[in-house]
Amino acid sequence: MAEPQPTQRPTTPGRVLAAVAAGAGAGWLYTQVLRVAGLSLPVLGASAWLPMLLLAAATGWLAWATGRTVRRDRAALDARAAVARLLFGKTAVLAGSVLVGGYLALALVALGGWPAPLAQGRVLHGILATVTGALWGMAGWFLERSCRIPRDPTDEAEDSKGPDVS
Repeated sequence: MAEPQPTQRPTTPGRVLAAVAAGAGAGWLYTQVLRVAGLSLPVLGASAWLPMLLLAAATGWLAWATGRTVRRDRAALDARAAVARLLFGKTAVLAGSVLVGGYLALALVALGGWPAPLAQGRVLHGILATVTGALWGMAGWFLERSCRIPRDPTDEAEDSKGPDVS
């Protein structure tokens, strides 16, 4: 029996790198516009990274629960719920990647004013936001992988027998 082709492909490393580059470009452009306008860089705090940390934890838990459900009884997971989880995982991978690039660019630009206390805070919270964005992206990747349906062992046994010619 022919295996059905998936309609959603896994997120490729190239797309992740493109998302990081887009976030870095947008972050750098944002800082340059602020500088040209004579404005200061935004002050970063826990609000830059704490929501992403919570999203990473929730996404990681959802990945674990989804993987457990799929391994135990794949029919227990509704098809719409599985697709929604898959798309949420893909979104987490790409959104986390964009945020990694954006916060990394902001932290690197702020590094130029290092002795100043505000610059130190921007760099510290920018790095924390970069790390938590990466954690959220990895949790999304695990969620995306947990939505894969494993091959049924009975299908493998039928494939190894060959075609039925009786």
